[in-house]
Amino acid sequence: MMNKTMNTGNRFLDVFKRILVKFRDAGFGVKLIKNLPKLADYFNDRNVSLLGKGKVFFSFVATLIYFVFAIDIIPEALFGPIGFLDDAIMIIWMIGNISEELDKYKGPQDSDIRYSKKVYKDPNIIDDADYIIKD
Repeated sequence: MMNKTMNTGNRFLDVFKRILVKFRDAGFGVKLIKNLPKLADYFNDRNVSLLGKGKVFFSFVATLIYFVFAIDIIPEALFGPIGFLDDAIMIIWMIGNISEELDKYKGPQDSDIRYSKKVYKDPNIIDDADYIIKD
């Protein structure tokens, strides 16, 4: 019985450690703020996998739902200030997940495309080609 309790505690601490490492790698939220302008390009880019887009979307929506509904893992009413710990963990988890995905994203390769309405460049189309038609 003692081993099962220790294994459960160790698993919880491992998950918590992974969340904190992601948050540290995200520059404690600073990288997320710097990468926010890339978010629209990220979701509009056809080269980004649906799994990555889903991870970002799910992280944001899950955190939003957790804060909108009054259900807490550690309720503030019973545990006082310690009750905010689960809220902080949710925010840290969301920042870590979104920052991790946006850090992997380099954006459209051509800077002209990045600032225009067209985000995806078809590799089969040649733009700005000069040609001469001779009769």
